Amino acid sequence: MINRQAVLEYLTKHPNHSTWQMRLHFLQASRQRDCQSQISIGSIANQLNYILRDLEAIGTIAPRPDSSPLAQDMLPRESHSERYPELNVGD
Repeated sequence: MINRQAVLEYLTKHPNHSTWQMRLHFLQASRQRDCQSQISIGSIANQLNYILRDLEAIGTIAPRPDSSPLAQDMLPRESHSERYPELNVGD
């Protein structure tokens, strides 16, 4: 997991970096630190959500509406059985 304090320190040192530059930086840092483990789309989405919340907290970006899907801790995901019902085996 990305350290939220490190995110805030990075943002204060590099306030002019674009969103894409920040995303790339943190994804590269995660990959270098955790090169043996796979990073899922859900974990990336959650980490970016934390970054956005911190940006809101320090006033860098405007708060998102509560109805936004990113306002939730986790984005809804289909379970394996919902996605592939033909693979379900009876009891």
